[in-house]
Amino acid sequence: MKHSFRPSLTELANQFGSDKGTIGPSDNWQALNYTDVYDAYLEPLRDQPIRLLEIGIGATGDRWDARIVHGRNSGGASIKMWEAYFPKADIAAIDINHASYLDNDRVQTFVVDQSNAQELRAFISNQASFDVIIDDGSHHPAHQQLTLSILFPKLNSGGLYIIEDLDDNGKDDPVSESRSHSMKVLNTRTLLKSIRETDTIKSPHAFAEIDFLDSVNRIDFHCPELTTQSSWQYLPPRKRTIFQYRNNSERVCVLRKA
Repeated sequence: MKHSFRPSLTELANQFGSDKGTIGPSDNWQALNYTDVYDAYLEPLRDQPIRLLEIGIGATGDRWDARIVHGRNSGGASIKMWEAYFPKADIAAIDINHASYLDNDRVQTFVVDQSNAQELRAFISNQASFDVIIDDGSHHPAHQQLTLSILFPKLNSGGLYIIEDLDDNGKDDPVSESRSHSMKVLNTRTLLKSIRETDTIKSPHAFAEIDFLDSVNRIDFHCPELTTQSSWQYLPPRKRTIFQYRNNSERVCVLRKA
């Protein structure tokens, strides 16, 4: 019997040089290993005619220094990955830089500044609803929160909204206390954990409105940071170091719409 095998999402990420995979665009750029998480959520949709939106294309331009564009990544790596992974999907992508070279019959790119509520609303007003929205944009917490509050209502029922790199910045985030440009609002992970665990919206935040939270069915966090800790000294050397996940270090959040 002849079998037909398709590349996994990780294989596609590595092929196009997306840092969502396991090897990154080059030896000098650390991979994030997000694709296993993505695949767990998205594999059931792989052959469906879904609509997917990604914020943050990773395209070179004057308005943002896309340093990820090097090595295997010639620009738009994750968009190429999604196009190959979802053969029947329509894919939209927004970025602060132009990326029209990626456009084709299934991919459309748009120039939108995710820190600008007016631009986000203008974009979404001309779009049909989406099944998946992925925020891999600036990673600034204020931008993540503004974008979430404006775009989440555009998800179909049961749709997924995924935010990457939650540990990059934010007030009250011990990972990034030195990043003063990000300290105006709470870290997005801290904010969403409070909503999930206590149904409380902490401040300061950058939500344009909060009504969208009424339609959030669940919030899940993934990819915590792995750390080492010394164990009892009388143990054999090979057992003196233990590995554990650090609390509140998750880098990916998945919100599902009711």
